[in-house]
Amino acid sequence: MTGLVAADVIMRRVFNAPLIFADEVAGYLLVLVTMMGVGYTLQEDGHIQVNMVYDQLSPRKKAFMKIGLCGIGIFYTGILLILTGQLTWESYQAKAFAPTPSQILLFPFQIFMPIGCALFLFQMIMEMIQSFFFISRSRQMVSPKRD
Repeated sequence: MTGLVAADVIMRRVFNAPLIFADEVAGYLLVLVTMMGVGYTLQEDGHIQVNMVYDQLSPRKKAFMKIGLCGIGIFYTGILLILTGQLTWESYQAKAFAPTPSQILLFPFQIFMPIGCALFLFQMIMEMIQSFFFISRSRQMVSPKRD
């Protein structure tokens, strides 16, 4: 993406011949990079957070909060997965292309939206399962031993 934009700038400034598709493809690649990275970013705990309240909670309460937030995220990401999947399928069937001078086929770029949503959905489910296991382990450690 960076190389494409740099090549466009050089072509425009030096040769006065911009690449007509550069901005468009760079936008598509930005969506691709973003969608393919959201699941990994969640796995690495790299999403933006406001920790003012969260840091004050006990580990067990943090796990409950994560379950709730993942539940909400799973719901909305599931909807997004369905809608982006439908859009991609319709573009594939119609052989849709961008209504721009470059007339780039849209399907190859759009497919990364439902793939990214699916990866993000999978990672949220894994986070939720890990939180459930953490809560069940912490409950077993707190419960009194029976002889």
